[in-house]
Amino acid sequence: MLLLIDIGNTNITAGFYEGGIKNIWRLPTVTAGWGSNEYALLLKGYMLDRRMETPEGAVICSVVPQLTHVFVDALKKPFGIKPIIVTHKLKTGLKFRIKNPQTLGADRIANAVGAHRLYRGNLIVIDFGTATTFCVITANGEYLGGAIMPGLGISVDALYEKTAELPKVKLKPLEKAIGDDTRGNMLSGLILGHAGGVERIIKEIKKDVREKTTTVATGGLAPLAVPYIRGIKEINPNLTLEGLGFIYELNT
Repeated sequence: MLLLIDIGNTNITAGFYEGGIKNIWRLPTVTAGWGSNEYALLLKGYMLDRRMETPEGAVICSVVPQLTHVFVDALKKPFGIKPIIVTHKLKTGLKFRIKNPQTLGADRIANAVGAHRLYRGNLIVIDFGTATTFCVITANGEYLGGAIMPGLGISVDALYEKTAELPKVKLKPLEKAIGDDTRGNMLSGLILGHAGGVERIIKEIKKDVREKTTTVATGGLAPLAVPYIRGIKEINPNLTLEGLGFIYELNT
């Protein structure tokens, strides 16, 4: 059994792989106040409650550097595990055709590996997280680059924090395009504006690739955003974790 951990800016997602992804749990990302002991106790308690065996290995992708070493220590103390930390230097099955691959987010590497293994052809992978990211992978595993735009959550915060009178809205499915109050106006602009931006980026990427592409979505906000966006084949909520599992296979 493998332990897979995705440390994001908003949430930490963990899951276990044993013939498939299972027992997924999420908690808010905490960058202060929690150390390796707290996370170790959390992991041990979770596994004891479910009578799970100690994992034989672990893989971590992290975009929060100050938490990476915390989780490395959390796995070393109670479990005796030295986790694999995702970077572009690992065996991934991909060829990175970008400038400065060392700056590529570990979550995007995991997404690209997962998508390339699970889907055929040229791919656009969109991760609706704190930021909305686009990764472009060719059929033969070339990682060409992508795009990054503010995520829906960031846009919500910006409208609230940078204006004097606009409220902080809770993201939810849109009932209609024309809002009949301030919150409705904001939701319409947030969701449809984001959807329009995503559609335009997909369109321009396809022009650059000049070949048929398949678009796959993942990320915590994908279920909210995707219904308003044309051209996305499917949502794979576990794509990042699946990519981590494939990376473990390639590097052990």
